[in-house]
This record gives sequence, C-alpha cells and structure tokens, in this order.
Amino acid sequence: MKIPFSYLDRQFAEIDPIIEDIKSLVKSGDFTLGKPLKEFEARFAEIITTRFAIGVGSGTDALFLPLKALGIGPGDEVITAVNTFVATAGAIATTGAKIVFVDCNEKYVMDAEQLDAAITDRTKAILPVHYSGQPVNMPKVMEIAQKYNLQVVEDACQAIGARSMGQSCG
Repeated sequence: MKIPFSYLDRQFAEIDPIIEDIKSLVKSGDFTLGKPLKEFEARFAEIITTRFAIGVGSGTDALFLPLKALGIGPGDEVITAVNTFVATAGAIATTGAKIVFVDCNEKYVMDAEQLDAAITDRTKAILPVHYSGQPVNMPKVMEIAQKYNLQVVEDACQAIGARSMGQSCG
C-alpha cells in the first residue's frame, strides 16, 4: 500500500471557490478586524463549541497571549509535551518562563501520568498539546491542575474538532 506524502492535492481539488473567496477579500481590502474576521470567529466558535473565538496573527500568538494574560513570566515554569512544534515552546519562552517537557504516550500526546513528577513550586501552567487529532487525557490534566492550583492553556492546532470526554479540545 502506498501512503501519499501530502493530502493537499485532495484538499484543494476544488480550488476555484477558495480562489474566488480570496479575490473577494483582496478587492474589499477588509484584511483586519473586518467582516471576514468576525465571520471566521463566529464559525470557529461554533466548531469548537465555545461562546467566543478570537482570531490572532499566528498560532504562536494564540498560545503566548493567554499565557501572558494569566501572568506567566520570568521565574515561572510551564509544562508542555516534549514532541510539540517549536512554536509551542517559543510561546512559553517568549513569556520569559522556563519550558518543562513531559514525554508523550503511545498516542504521541502528553502523558498526563507524568505531570505530577514535573511540577515544582515554580510551575504556573500546563500547556497540553492535542496532536494528530488525538486529545490529551484532559480529565487527568484538569485534576492535576486543580490539585496544584495551576492554569491550563490547550494547544489544539493539530486537533481542531477532536473531543475528549465529550468536550471539544481547545
């Protein structure tokens, strides 16, 4: 069985409607804080079953901004998955906090069973990464976060629409 390297040929098999949307956006000049963004935010909030969604410049911003809003900064530690994309670690590092890695399990997501051992008195947050459509064991993560009074910011970039215990990831 031959496994294709890329799915983009199938994803963009019907590209004309996408090109027309892009042309319309360019003609309108409504690139930031306009109607297309409001529509995206509303549609995305529906997809992830939440009341609000906020569009930002990048996935890194989507992680950095909530960390900063939670007061994460120099001297703090944030735990994340060892196999995550560099942007996750970059968002943590940009706050000035120390990155603490936890290994992944057989599903290639953060092994929540290893969290207790990674927590110190400087740990302020856990940043689980849902990967390849697979959610992290969020009930366990939330149990540990509550036990140690830690904040949780989820990276669901590669698992939009994934569900854990009936709840949307991200």
